Amino acid sequence: MNNNTIISQSSILFGRLTIISLCISFYLGFLVEGLFNYTGLRTIFLFIALLFFLIKIVLKPKLQIDNQFFIYTLIMIPLALLSLGFWHNLNGINVYFTIVTFIIVISSGYDFFLKAIKYVAYILLILAIYEFITKSYLFVVFRPTEWGILPLDPKFYGGHSQIFRAKGLFEGPLALSQFAIGLAFLFRSNLKILVVAVLLTILANGRLGMVITGVMFILYFVSKYDLVSIIKSKKFIRLFFLSLVLIISAAVYLIDEKSIERISNSFSFEDNSNTARLYYWEEAINIFGDYNIFNILLGNSGYFREVTGNSAENGWLMLLLDNGILGLLFYIFPLLIVSLLSLKHKTGHWLYVGVLFLAMMVQTFNLGVSASLLYWIIIYSLFIDIKKT
Repeated sequence: MNNNTIISQSSILFGRLTIISLCISFYLGFLVEGLFNYTGLRTIFLFIALLFFLIKIVLKPKLQIDNQFFIYTLIMIPLALLSLGFWHNLNGINVYFTIVTFIIVISSGYDFFLKAIKYVAYILLILAIYEFITKSYLFVVFRPTEWGILPLDPKFYGGHSQIFRAKGLFEGPLALSQFAIGLAFLFRSNLKILVVAVLLTILANGRLGMVITGVMFILYFVSKYDLVSIIKSKKFIRLFFLSLVLIISAAVYLIDEKSIERISNSFSFEDNSNTARLYYWEEAINIFGDYNIFNILLGNSGYFREVTGNSAENGWLMLLLDNGILGLLFYIFPLLIVSLLSLKHKTGHWLYVGVLFLAMMVQTFNLGVSASLLYWIIIYSLFIDIKKT
């Protein structure tokens, strides 16, 4: 084995160690916090990941990322620096600097990252099932709420109806459901992982998650077969009905009457959570209307949450409020490009873009490092798919 081969293999190894360190940071941080009341694990392993990545780059100084995408993501540096002087606080900086983590992940090994996420998904499913059976969480973290510092326990997330909602390694069930949505987009061509994603949303009792992962499940078969082949294909019939029976059986076992009532109220304007969401949307529009020209362009990170005590319950509105029109365009422009490329080359990727856009109307993928990272990797995966086509 010559020196070049040894250096290349070593570079690949340190790239994989980088991704493993990032996964530990993102998906074990809350576990350690809840069990040992230690919040520094994420920072430590982020630093270790950066160290491994620097060694990888020294060994093989080349970023394994599409040049066009890399150049576009560099726009975040002047945007972030320009915004700092006009923000209420620095919470919105993650929106831009998650791009650094994204570049590190793609350059360290995109395919290996997908493998790592698969293992995380299976572990989360096992833990979520365990939580559902025992009706207890593996750990509980404490967070400041409008009622004071409270434990984020089953009672807190169950609400008045006392529905149990699994959360796995996350601080709450909403984050587990959000991860499942990202999982469905990333593995849109993998039926096994799509089924795992649907099951995770059922266990987390995430209404939007069930809808989005269900749509992605249907799109899998639509993209795999045309109408004629659907009718003729025995393989399709077996796969579809086997998957459907598995999901329905799980749903019947896991979803009780209260959960079904909660799900049925998803699109009801009389439901308290939907009414509250509409209220925050209206407040977001009103507050943005009072911004000065600089905050309109660059946002006012943290101001809306300071005033209302809550997010806007809408990813696009939060981008507009915290990062302004320029920040919103930074996130939404790649969706437009993917859609245009999809229509030009007659692929079905514009459908996924549409579903992702709608998901962001209720979810906030831009908030939180791991969720924002998933958002950019989803966009990248769509972009690469079309380029291969």
